[in-house]
Amino acid sequence: MKFVVVPFKNFKLAKSRMRKDISDQKTEEIVEKMLIHVLSEVSKSKLSNGNFIVTKDKKAMELAKKVGIKMGVPFFEVKKEALYIQQWSKDDAFINEINEFKKLDKENFPGKGKILFTGSSSIRFWDSLNEDMKPLEVLNRGFGGAQISHVIYHFEDIVKPYNPKAIVFFCGTNDLTALKTPEETLKDFKKFLNLVRNEFGNIKVYVIGIKPTVDRLYLDKEERIFNSSIKLLANDDAYLEYINIWDPMLNQDGTRMPELFIEDGLHMNKKGYEVWTKKVRESLGKDFNL
Repeated sequence: MKFVVVPFKNFKLAKSRMRKDISDQKTEEIVEKMLIHVLSEVSKSKLSNGNFIVTKDKKAMELAKKVGIKMGVPFFEVKKEALYIQQWSKDDAFINEINEFKKLDKENFPGKGKILFTGSSSIRFWDSLNEDMKPLEVLNRGFGGAQISHVIYHFEDIVKPYNPKAIVFFCGTNDLTALKTPEETLKDFKKFLNLVRNEFGNIKVYVIGIKPTVDRLYLDKEERIFNSSIKLLANDDAYLEYINIWDPMLNQDGTRMPELFIEDGLHMNKKGYEVWTKKVRESLGKDFNL
């Protein structure tokens, strides 16, 4: 995400300006989350502290320490960042993509009873999905940079019509990037799961865990918490399975693997999808003939 960099002389002014930019979310918690997120991004950039006015505000120092920035802390206007997150988090943010799915269904309905893959862009960009899952019949309904709330909002359009015999779900990392907590993200997943149960009964839901991308290393803790929460949930639900792709996408020393991703360090290349294909087929193979 990109943002306009404007220096501030003190923490109070920074909070005041940002509060205007996120006028419908005027809580201290959101403001601090915004600061932590932006500071984290800047800490990874090539920009030096010399480019900014520095503050010695104690609260600012606490936040800087939290994201690993040394003494001398810059603050910035995050108007574009805040507005982007607001727009991104709206329920209908991806309405154009959903309408395209509906148009395709009207022209040539894909049929019912397939294994539905849905969620965010890592599903959307899985171009070899049909080939990778043969002989199983699958349907790809991944879209945009979806958050779980978007899948819930469009459930009637991209899940319900297909009466799937199973669902493979990947979503959650964008929620964390949009400043939701792991707990909030898990709560949304449970809402999605309830929709599935109410509509289709006990069909199997396979959740591909969040992957360890190069780009979102700063979310390591939050992503691990979310994955662990899904795993625990699955331990008590015979119709829910957690697919661990985190460990297979790390080097032996625990570092992340840039060679599995395209240049943005977020989306996968062919090698990344090969890892996913192996792990997903292993899980599906327990319940379906492969």
